Amino acid sequence: TDRQMEPLSFEKIEDGEAPSNFVHEMEEHTEEPQYADTDTVRVSIVLEQPSTLERGYSTMGIANNTDAMAYRNSLKEAQAHVTADIESAISNELDVAWNLTLAANAISANVEYGQIAEIEKVPGVKRVYVEDRYDPAVVNTELEADPNMSTSSSMIGTSAAYASGYTGAGSRIAVIDTGIDTDHQSFDAGAFDYSLEEQASNAGKTVADYHLLNPAEINRVMDQLHVTGVTSDQLYVNSKIPFGYNYVDDDLDITHDNDTQGEHGSHVEGIAAANAYIPDGNGGYDHAIPSVFVQGVAPDAQIIAMKVFGKNGGAYESDYMVAMEDAIVLGCDAVNLSLGSTSPGYATNAVYQDLLDRLSETDVVVSVAA
Repeated sequence: TDRQMEPLSFEKIEDGEAPSNFVHEMEEHTEEPQYADTDTVRVSIVLEQPSTLERGYSTMGIANNTDAMAYRNSLKEAQAHVTADIESAISNELDVAWNLTLAANAISANVEYGQIAEIEKVPGVKRVYVEDRYDPAVVNTELEADPNMSTSSSMIGTSAAYASGYTGAGSRIAVIDTGIDTDHQSFDAGAFDYSLEEQASNAGKTVADYHLLNPAEINRVMDQLHVTGVTSDQLYVNSKIPFGYNYVDDDLDITHDNDTQGEHGSHVEGIAAANAYIPDGNGGYDHAIPSVFVQGVAPDAQIIAMKVFGKNGGAYESDYMVAMEDAIVLGCDAVNLSLGSTSPGYATNAVYQDLLDRLSETDVVVSVAA
């Protein structure tokens, strides 16, 4: 090219001094995609009242906190009134996708882009955001699989945790992703039960002491979950995977078999909690590490499988947020999200970035892939 290049300039600074053009933090992403007024978009209608967590309630055992649940139910009632007011303003029924009341106080709905300005005028509405949509975070599928789970755990100190008796027994890990390979040998329920019996015996406990998530507990919180048309028995897969729901397709298909979203969910769940034993084919169980070189960091933890990438495509921000709300209600100790986007590791929507920041200060460990 014959374009003249600008000369480089240099600035000398003292130790500890910031350069004059130093950017202290990433600017907030405010640019929204351009739509025609008649285009349908998914929006979060954020309301004025604080959410349940904003009100100051702890996530620890929140489903059993009658005050917290009463406040949450009051938000649901208030949202119904605001929804009616919105429908009057736009002269049309509001196509509601989700009602968030725990981590956020927001109505997620599909609306025409041109209706946003009218919705923002409705009393009680704080702001309306167009939601971003995410794809699964995937690796290069052309690379040959080379799992290192037989050695990587020692690098992060799990051997010391294991020696102290911590193997994840009694813990619940929610993975919000593409689902799970329910019949994979590393997630075998029999092998999971076998390991728990061994751990309980070594610790002088019984398996009941681990308070595993079961259908009875799910049934007690059904009215606080974002699931429809199913029973607690249907949500319960087995002791290893005690809860599974497909939030993007609104059904019970949590496998990778019927869509093209990939098996990233199983990849994450394997790293987190692949069993310490696998079936030996003769009715018994073998140690997983010498047999298949794979064992999860917390092999005795239960996996809460929350599918947000499925037949209907990627996950809107409200799709993964309602899954996170359910994970909190189900008493999960950790929540993992892998969201593929042009800006991984943080939400481009200020509302959802605030929610993730707020959740990081609660009793739940929230991990988002960078």
